[in-house]
Amino acid sequence: MKKMILIFSFLLISFNFCSCGASNSSVSTAENPGGKNLSTKQTAANPADSINQYISYRLPDTLSDGGYNKELGFLGGNLFCLKSTGSCAAKKASDTTPPGWNSYGGAEIYDNLDCKFEKGQLIDVSPPWNHAEYLTKMEPLEHCEVPAAIVQVSFDLYSASEASEKNIVDKNALNSTMWYVFFSKEDCGINYAIFLNAEQFSREDTVTLAQSVKFSDQAFNLKIPQSS
Repeated sequence: MKKMILIFSFLLISFNFCSCGASNSSVSTAENPGGKNLSTKQTAANPADSINQYISYRLPDTLSDGGYNKELGFLGGNLFCLKSTGSCAAKKASDTTPPGWNSYGGAEIYDNLDCKFEKGQLIDVSPPWNHAEYLTKMEPLEHCEVPAAIVQVSFDLYSASEASEKNIVDKNALNSTMWYVFFSKEDCGINYAIFLNAEQFSREDTVTLAQSVKFSDQAFNLKIPQSS
């Protein structure tokens, strides 16, 4: 009997060993995404959930979590909503505009982003979207739980044909601007981002939010099921 218990314990420990390096920080609440097959291990992502079992954060007083949206990032995420109205949309946008681009902010999971590191710092992430551009040089952030970097991003809210058809010429109406912070670990396929609308929040607001982010032990060890 003792021998069987020892064998079972050994198998359990082996099963829970992860190659990507889990965070040691304790973190809060529940839920998650789905997507491609990766070599990273252990927690299978569920597209019916949100991401809060992997990441927690302290939002600005005016915002609240708006719930999980599987269209955010590559593997889903949460939109942030204005508490006073309950709306997640900060301005109008085309029906085909990706969710988040016209929002107050959000948190997202990505996988296999093109990240560059230098001396342990995250120094660059290639833009993971079309119809978007970096407005500033990406800068590493200090005092974050994992390597992080911040950049300001402009997103197109309408295509050229839609803008012409609707006679939209005001650049402020055609585009949104966000402060984006990416989080990543070297040699790990899972990435995170958190962002705030730059028309509503400052760079300092975004840095404060990013520095509040905590990751669960499973956050960078997701095993993404292969989509059929």
